[in-house]
Parts: sequence; C-alpha cells; structure tokens
Amino acid sequence: MRDGVAEEYNYAKNTPELLQAHLNATGGKYITRFPPEPNGYLHIGHAKAMNFNFGQARLAQELGFGGETIMRFDDTNPEAEKQEYIDSILASVAFLGNKPVKTTYSSDYFQELYDLAVQLIKSGHAYVCHQTKEQVKASRDALRQAHISHLETIPPEAMSPWRDTSVEENLAKFEKMRTGQYDEGQAFLRMKGVLSSDNPAMWDTVFYRIKFAEHPHAGSKWCIYPTYDYTHCIVDSLENITHSLCTLEFESRQAADGPYYWLLHHLGLYKPVTWEYSRLNITYNVLSKRKLNKLVMGGFVEGWDDPRLLTLDGLKRRGYTSAAINAFCEQIGVTRSGTVTTQTHVLENCIRRELDASAPRIFAVLKPLPVDITAGLDKDMSISVPNLPADPSKGERTIVLSKRILISSEDFREEDHPDYYGLAPGKEVGLLGSGMILKCTGVRRDAAGKVSGLEGAVRPRGADKPKGSLQWISEAHSVQAQVRLYSPLFLCENPNSPPPTKPPGGGAPPAPTP
Repeated sequence: MRDGVAEEYNYAKNTPELLQAHLNATGGKYITRFPPEPNGYLHIGHAKAMNFNFGQARLAQELGFGGETIMRFDDTNPEAEKQEYIDSILASVAFLGNKPVKTTYSSDYFQELYDLAVQLIKSGHAYVCHQTKEQVKASRDALRQAHISHLETIPPEAMSPWRDTSVEENLAKFEKMRTGQYDEGQAFLRMKGVLSSDNPAMWDTVFYRIKFAEHPHAGSKWCIYPTYDYTHCIVDSLENITHSLCTLEFESRQAADGPYYWLLHHLGLYKPVTWEYSRLNITYNVLSKRKLNKLVMGGFVEGWDDPRLLTLDGLKRRGYTSAAINAFCEQIGVTRSGTVTTQTHVLENCIRRELDASAPRIFAVLKPLPVDITAGLDKDMSISVPNLPADPSKGERTIVLSKRILISSEDFREEDHPDYYGLAPGKEVGLLGSGMILKCTGVRRDAAGKVSGLEGAVRPRGADKPKGSLQWISEAHSVQAQVRLYSPLFLCENPNSPPPTKPPGGGAPPAPTP
C-alpha cells in the first residue's frame, strides 16, 4: 500500500477461495504474459519486456516450480490495429527465441468482458456518461483543484452530471451503445470510482467507448470496445496470470488502491501480482510506437524495418542477431529507478562481442587508393591467414599480395605526424596478414592536383615493428561490394527532450511556457 492510504482501499487481497481456485487451475506454476498492442512493429524496448516476461517463466521452470508465458495481443483499438502488425509481432517473438505456451487475443474475451460490464452496472459501479472531451477535462481539472484545496466534499463541477443515473437507465443506455444507437463520442461507460482518492487513476476512468470500425480479429460483431484499463486486469485474471509485469507508467493504475485491483475486487475475480519496472530509452533514438509511427507514416524513414530505427525488424536488417539483442537485455536488466537512458554504444558492443567471437574475417577498403608496388615483389604472393584468429578450428583463407593493391585513402597523408599511424611519403607501415612492410616511395596526382595513386616498395617484416598496420586488398583479386553505413537518425542525444533552439538572429533561447 502507498503511504497514507487506508486499509479499506486495499483492493489487492485475494480471498482464500479465489486463491485456492487459482492454484487448482495453475498447479502452482508461474504464468506471465507478453501483451503488446498490434498497432505497430516491436522495438528494442519490447525485447526487454519479452526478456523479462519469458525469462521469469523460464527461471521458474528451471527452479522446479513450472513456468509458462502467454502471447496475448491487446487488441482493443480496431482503428490502429492491422493483421500486418500481428504477423510482424509473432515473427519478432519467434526471432528472439521465445516460445509462448499459447497465443491469445483480448478480443477472444469480448463477450465475457461485456457481460462483466453489465454486472458492474448492476452493482452500481459503472455508469454511462455523455460528457464531451472538453467537459471531461474541465471536471477533472476541477477535481484536481479540489484535492489541492483539501475540500471536504467534492463540488458538483468536479464530477459527471450522469454519475448518479439509475442502474436501470444505465443498463438501457449501455444496450443502446452496444446496438449502435449513439454516435461515436456521444456516450461511453465509466467506472464509478473513488473521487476522494488521491490516485487520479481512480477518477472515473473510461471502460467502454463506441467505435464503428471493423476489428482485424473479431470482425464487425461489435461497435463498442473496452479500454486497456478495463481489459488488462480482467484478461490477466481470466488467464490466471500469476505475475503481471508492466512498465512504470502503469504504476498508479496497478496500485493496491488503483483501478486494476478495484475492478477485480468488485467483480469478485482472482487478483494477480503486479510489478512495474522502468522503460528503456537509448540515446539518439525514440522508443515510442506513436513516434515511430509518425516517422514511418510521414516518410522520414524507409519503413518499420529502416536500419536506423531500433525496431526489431530494423535491427535484424542492420545485422543484429537474436543472441546479441537478448544479451543486451540481460546486461541492462530491470530496475524501478525511473526511465533508464542507455548509451547507444552499450547496444552496439553486444553485437560487436558476438561478431568478434564468430564472424570470419575479411579485408575491405571503402575509399580505395591504388598503390603500385615497384620494388620487393616480383610476382603475386599467396598468403594463408586464419578466418578467425582466436579460433583455429574455423580454418584459413588465402589472400594475394599483388603488384597493385588498394588501401583506404583515409590511411594516407602527405604530411606525417608523430600521432599518425597511417602511410605518408617515405614512411613504412605493415600490411595486415602479409608479414610484409610497405614504404611509400612516390605520389601520383590527377590533372587537378589531387592524389590519385601511390608507389611503394615492400620487404619482409622480420623482427621489425612498424608504427601502424593497414588493411589492404589486391585489386585484381577483389570483388565489388555494397556497404551501408548508418549514422544516428537524430542529432540530439535525447530526442524525447531536445534542447531549446536559439531564435533566428541568435540571442537567448525562449523561456519555457509556464
């Protein structure tokens, strides 16, 4: 319980009968769930949620308690959901190696949810409201001010004028909602909560609203759809979830005196354990499906699998493996210390470590500068080098040192410097993997005076230790390749809270709006 909350508002306790019925159904095993809304593609934050939910069930299994995870689609908003997203989510869950015990949809329970809403109306704990969005906001603002002013009674303007409608009239109105006799926004079902609570989630949250939209899973049977706040806890209970794990923005809703447990209490349903953890943020990226959707639909990126995005499809296209993504999730762990912002390099280091231990080595030159070897090499020299220096079992490959090689133009300077490890006129460097040393003996230029090629001499390295060693390839034995280099999508380290920009003409940035 939160400090200062009376025990009478602790709705989280199960009765012995409910708890025993739950244990009879589960056999005492741990049951978690992964419940994304199918309104977009999953991102690295969902990978963290998967790792936690599936991981806890696997841990319980390993400890002998038994454990399983349900893949559940929270599909209560037909306007934003698509079969495309459902298919992508299922593919991403499988890509990360997670195996749910079954796949369910919140829409599978639409009839039970509706019947329970009728039960809630009959018990006097829900009512049909006709306020506009502006009126709802005004009444909530008035209620918030009443709490700030420590008023002993709730003023009329702080509550809906339909709050005390009779049960019979509410049932009739809810039936009119179900049969499509109201327009969208004209009527909605609200909990009759505890307006005196200092938890705003208890201030008559919306439970049902009208949407004349076909549902991707349930079809056109319904024109009223339950909200997340109504659906989440009930389906958790119906599926006998033992541990409902969510991010911290749901903390007030899942508090012992919040609507999650209030609703289950008044419906006489089993109450799972809830636990909240911090969301994931990564520098130079956004991890909000709403913001990602804006980037995709606005044409700012190529699609949900754009490699600059931290969607799982984007990461996979960029070359990230499931093992690297899971290793990242394990490394950062879970915490309750607010929103965690992780540096991008932490994620990148996970794939680097994996590739370092498993990827066969090849040489590549992105900005080639030809070097003609004029001395020290009479003919092509074949050299065997390990595919993976740290693991001889991966075998060897053959590279060829020929009379014309290519190095990176970034590895050559016309003027040397003590801190520079590349090639310069008259300077010697090593050629990686060849056992040879290259000395620059000449510089060629094009008509514009730009360096177009080099001349050099090679000799066996022996016991010498050159200052630097360069990657190189034989021009005659090379192949063309497409290489994609990605810079951060955002220039600002925290795109969710960008720094204020200076107004045109300079001067101080504008003061924040009060």
